Amino acid sequence: MDLSTARSRGLELAGKLPWQEVADSPTIRYYTDWSRFEGFKPSAGTRPRPASPAPCEVVVSGGYLAGRGPCGGVEVDAAGEVFRRLDIGSRILALHASALSEAVRVRVAGRVEPLVVKLVADSPGSHVASHVILEVEESASGSVVVYVEGNVGTMHTAVVEGEVRGAVEYVLVSRGGGPQYVHSALAVGSQVYARPLVLGGVMNAVREEYVVAAGASAEVVGMELGYGESRIDHVVSVVNDAPKGRGFARLYAVAADRSFVAQRAVGRITPRGAGSESAVEGVVYIAGEGAVANSQPVILVETGDVEGARHSAADAALDEEKEFFLRSRGVRREHIPRLIMASLVDQYLSSLSEGARGFAEAVVRSAGLL
Repeated sequence: MDLSTARSRGLELAGKLPWQEVADSPTIRYYTDWSRFEGFKPSAGTRPRPASPAPCEVVVSGGYLAGRGPCGGVEVDAAGEVFRRLDIGSRILALHASALSEAVRVRVAGRVEPLVVKLVADSPGSHVASHVILEVEESASGSVVVYVEGNVGTMHTAVVEGEVRGAVEYVLVSRGGGPQYVHSALAVGSQVYARPLVLGGVMNAVREEYVVAAGASAEVVGMELGYGESRIDHVVSVVNDAPKGRGFARLYAVAADRSFVAQRAVGRITPRGAGSESAVEGVVYIAGEGAVANSQPVILVETGDVEGARHSAADAALDEEKEFFLRSRGVRREHIPRLIMASLVDQYLSSLSEGARGFAEAVVRSAGLL
């Protein structure tokens, strides 16, 4: 649908739809504190001053395209159609649609190392909606980083939707300030190596969906970092909706200080996904006495013809024997949580390409977590 239709549809549905698309149990609904997204009005719609991006950098500020740096094989322009891969099926997406000022299309047809798309919002008391249509062609390779950040006091919703036809790394970073909702929905026609990073924020809710085509694969290795009094709810869904696809997701969560972190990795094989394989894993570590971390890996298999399906969850905390081993070698007890946190962060960073790793590591360091 075009922008005008999306805005009208969003206004119509915002007061009718529930916050979440399905009637989840009260426990699951509790993970995202939707009250944090109430009381904000759409931003005034003032186009920001042009930015001066670095090469292979695209900046969307306040919901508008603010600038793009030169980058071979990359096209950036206004998108005429939105909600190609998503339905407006929840109140949060309806609010997003109603607040849209502009949508940006990013087409990648060459090698990028990496291409960085920044979606930033700084409008205290207002709701800023950022929307990107991502088109990755068969000729594309390298890494695409989408960095989403909203400052304190600003409600930010961001949608990234599109199709990945080439084999690329896709790094979605959601750094919270004010309440932030990020929804990424990609059709995978070849191979995607997704590496999401979610950190901080009063309410940082992230939803990712990868729909895998016949013979294609989606591999997700992600991390959630809660600190201070931040609250994170991260859901990754890998859907095998065609024969002989492969889906894999492993999420690492750290909850420090008084933070709350919920992670859910969902692997689904539909009746059309005969001969497919799916595996999801969750690893959590509670690094603060007042912190909470929750992992819920889920497998949904709707056909009897599968190559494999498994799920697992693990606690990264040390048992007494391992803790004694470290302390016997001079490691003080109060330093152990920091060591475990650094180990989990390193496992995540090690899964990234060199260019994307430099970007992600800088984000983690700027938050004081390394």
